Amino acid sequence: MTTPRTDHRYALLARALHWIVAAAIPVQVYLGHAAEREADRDASFRLIQQHYQLGVAIFALMLLRILWRVGHGTPPRPRGEPRWRRLVAVTVHWLLYALILTLPVSGYVMWVWMDAPMDVAGLGELPRLFTPPAGEETGRALAWYIHTFSAWLVVALVAVHVGAALWHQFVQRDHAITSRIL
Repeated sequence: MTTPRTDHRYALLARALHWIVAAAIPVQVYLGHAAEREADRDASFRLIQQHYQLGVAIFALMLLRILWRVGHGTPPRPRGEPRWRRLVAVTVHWLLYALILTLPVSGYVMWVWMDAPMDVAGLGELPRLFTPPAGEETGRALAWYIHTFSAWLVVALVAVHVGAALWHQFVQRDHAITSRIL
């Protein structure tokens, strides 16, 4: 059950999770892109291993962030905000959450399919929840398409999100976003 919030800022944990994930996303996009473009196979695999490690961390942080949001709610929206704008903001946030969870799940499927090491930062291994059929690459290809398409959608939605924050800050000058998340 969501607890109604009376203050106008996100809690410190919610703000910290927001900014940690916000900083990790561009790094993650870079690592994935660089790994695919790297000609040296060993260097490419090192990059994709870093991409995997960061993906696991982002997944854990996003689960925590969503659980926090569901359990603690969000600060009230600014008074007088048009309903359509509130709907767009909520939709963009939940799409970002869904896509940022879809990315590590599809990445996990590819990782299992590649029979890659499941070690997570030396802390343990993720279990292999399925065994890919021998000689079958359709599932891996599908996971790759979902992963790639979701990554581009995240980039686009982050651009919309950042654009909205800048619009509120510098055009509207209502500080509707910065007063809530900083």
